[in-house]
Amino acid sequence: MENRFDIYNLPEGHETRFEARLDKHLARRHRRSLVFRWTAVAASLALVVLPATQSRQFAIRKAQTPEGVYTAYLKEVGKLYEALADNSDNAIVDWESLLHELTDENLPLYDQLPEELSQREKTRILKQHYGGILHEAGQLKGISKKQ
Repeated sequence: MENRFDIYNLPEGHETRFEARLDKHLARRHRRSLVFRWTAVAASLALVVLPATQSRQFAIRKAQTPEGVYTAYLKEVGKLYEALADNSDNAIVDWESLLHELTDENLPLYDQLPEELSQREKTRILKQHYGGILHEAGQLKGISKKQ
C-alpha cells in the first residue's frame, strides 16, 4: 500500500512549513512543562508553609455553625492575648493595645448578620471575616517575638 508521500513530490516549502509548525509545537510543549514544574513547586511550598500560617484559623475552619465560629474566634483571640502578654518585654510598642485595636468590635459581625441568611452562608461569612482577623493578629505575635 502506497501513500501520497511515496508517489508524489512534496510541494516546495513543505519542509520549512513543517519545521516551523514543529518548532511552534515544541515551544508550546516546553512552556507547558515549565508551568507544570513551577506549579508543582508552588503546591509543595504551599503544603509546607500553609499549615504554619493557618494554625490559628484551624479552630474556625472546624466550626460548623455561626455560633461555633464566633466561639472559636474568641478562644483564639484569648490565646493571642496570653501569648503576647508573655512576650511583651518591649516598652516601645504596646502589643496588647495593637491586638485590642485589631480584634475589638463594638458590635460583633456575628450579631449583625441578617436573619434571612442561611446558617451555611452565615458560617461562611464569619469564617472568612474572623479568619482574616486571626491571620493578621497572628502576624503581630510573630513581630513581637522578633523585637
